[in-house]
Amino acid sequence: MRMQSSGALADGDGVAVLRGVLERQRIDVVAVSGMALQTRRLFDDVQSVVNEFCSHTGDDVLVTYASDEVARLWWDSDAARAELPQLRKEERYCVCVARTLQEPAAGYATLGRDLLHLTLHKSQRSVDQSLLFIVVERALVNVVSKIGVDINDLAQHVHKQPMLQYVSGLGSRKAHAILSRISGGHDLESRSDLIVRRLCTRTVFVNCASFLRVNPPVMDVLDDTRIHPEDYDLARKMALDALDIEDDVEDDNRRGRKRADGPSRYVAEVMRRSPEKLDELDLVKYAEELKRLLDVHKLETLKAIKHELQHPNEDPRSEFVPPDDAHVLRMLTGEVVGESLKEDGSTMVSGTIIRVQPRFAIARLDSGLEGFIGVANIADYRVEEASDELAPGQAIVAVVKRIDLEKMSLDLSMRKSDIDTACGRARDLVPDPAHVDPYFDTDAETVLRERARAVQKKTTARMRSIPHPLFKPLNGREAEQYLATRPRGDCVIRPSSRGMDHIAITWKVGDNLFQHIDVREENKPHENALGLSFTVGDLSYSDLDELIALHVDPIMRKLDEVKRNPKFYDPETDPLYVSEPLSDVLGPNDYSQEFRDRRLSLWEKRVTRHLDTLAQSTGRGAYCVSLSLAKPGSLVLSFKPTPDYRGIIKWTARVEPNEYKLGERGRYPNISGLINGFKMMQTKNVKPREKSREPREERSGRSGRWGGTSSWNAPQSQSQSQSQWNSTSSRGWN
Repeated sequence: MRMQSSGALADGDGVAVLRGVLERQRIDVVAVSGMALQTRRLFDDVQSVVNEFCSHTGDDVLVTYASDEVARLWWDSDAARAELPQLRKEERYCVCVARTLQEPAAGYATLGRDLLHLTLHKSQRSVDQSLLFIVVERALVNVVSKIGVDINDLAQHVHKQPMLQYVSGLGSRKAHAILSRISGGHDLESRSDLIVRRLCTRTVFVNCASFLRVNPPVMDVLDDTRIHPEDYDLARKMALDALDIEDDVEDDNRRGRKRADGPSRYVAEVMRRSPEKLDELDLVKYAEELKRLLDVHKLETLKAIKHELQHPNEDPRSEFVPPDDAHVLRMLTGEVVGESLKEDGSTMVSGTIIRVQPRFAIARLDSGLEGFIGVANIADYRVEEASDELAPGQAIVAVVKRIDLEKMSLDLSMRKSDIDTACGRARDLVPDPAHVDPYFDTDAETVLRERARAVQKKTTARMRSIPHPLFKPLNGREAEQYLATRPRGDCVIRPSSRGMDHIAITWKVGDNLFQHIDVREENKPHENALGLSFTVGDLSYSDLDELIALHVDPIMRKLDEVKRNPKFYDPETDPLYVSEPLSDVLGPNDYSQEFRDRRLSLWEKRVTRHLDTLAQSTGRGAYCVSLSLAKPGSLVLSFKPTPDYRGIIKWTARVEPNEYKLGERGRYPNISGLINGFKMMQTKNVKPREKSREPREERSGRSGRWGGTSSWNAPQSQSQSQSQWNSTSSRGWN
């Protein structure tokens, strides 16, 4: 469209075409949409043509902006080209804008998974897209179910057919099957045709019937409502009560009345003539009667039926309101007032100078918006003319000072003080409490931040390089896999996940058994340097070689001493299980926690069976010493007091470089001393229980101070067995 110098529109560029359409068709709305600010001029031209036409005819035609977010995704898609192959893509764009304005649900339903390309939320890219699509689909299902679908209308208009798959109870497959059978002019006469013509099963019919309308309703007026077929009788009863008549067939025959208007003729009468009479019904009492007679809750159903009869097929969506200036700005430029554009001096934009005058300059942003820069806002110092600092084509950075929505323009400032202030606000990450999402989980954010810091800490530790031949940049699991095929006693020095002031030593205790020793570095020259001394628990060492020679090697020798003792028991080398290879029982070692749990359970079963066998064969208590799977580098002393005692009592002993520790005070230089100390502690632990049988102590059920399991709550026979063992403790050890 072109404007003449006199202000009147010139014929051409679509003016004559638009006038012809207005004259030939009954037009209610003219929609204007576009992808640039120049669309505002088109809107003004169309508004002038329509106003001129309406002034001569007296018609009322609305000219409005229309959203094109669906059209931008659909106009050049495969589906669009297949449906409208004869149209250019610009024409398909216009068709989609019109369709979406006429029935938004149909427009959005055509997009399918492309719905995720719409701007739904500024953080939508931060969530799982599959989960987001489920939520979007659910929202579309809710909308389609609320407005209902005219099944015969879908058969005539292909572009509305995607709505059917979002009807509750259907889906893409069932919807396609129904549409393929009703296409070609085979309209439905009633809802029951869905069953009669075998368009769906009974279960599917029950789920979707109330959302599918049949228009025109040939058989029953209720088929064109949201009332479910199973509630038709309730609607008819309500209509009869509202009209205060009885549906007497004999009376109808006596009066010669025919039932050509269907079984719901009184419902149609109420809907056409007197829907207000439904307000006189006491639905609460009616619902109570139904509950008493049929044991069903129907109050909400009765309310919904009443509303549907008074407002048949009412669209629950809000009335269309022409978009305001802020919405138009977003449609044409993508800029959002309050998000990408703010007037508080915190929004910085980039653009190009397109015009320079003595007292001002005009800049155009990437979005197409134009900004006014007054000479006073060019710099902090005095500028006589804008051309002294600016020139056409010059790239600039400025701060938004004001947004003029009526003119779709901005007031900008290039002053350094304003830019520095905007930069400072951008660095301030504290959100405005007024704009914080009330559903945002701050506790979960804190957990994620701590987790991210821990990961960063581990990554930084893995980057360390320690000048030692045994150093390997491995984590705990990788160190175990590295040592799996190496001899027992080999070790690696590796970074620690506890920070830059820790290192870890992993050494092979036995087959698939490794101990991880935490070593703290002392007297570090700087963060990335190796410490000048090292501490393990209460022991200190001057260098890594000394630590390995005086800490790791002595522990290995202590464990060798334990294995030479006749009371040592290894569940995995017991000849009794030679026919059950560990690889068959436990499966391959994947170094996971599940494998460790399976192995620990196997050890406990075999130790228990071993002690049961010893106790039954000797008729006395039995004990053994084994390595600890739960705490590698430690020992487990397992004890069965008598053959009748259920279960076993366990004590854990720590292996130190020069001694064994049992509990807090028990220290023994060799394995024989450890076993003797264990016997004495167990004897002392049992004797006090034999002397006292107070109910107060029985209820406590506390374990021994050294970790032994208390048998105070055991059955009487078990306690008697333990007493018998205690009285003959000198000969009760096997």
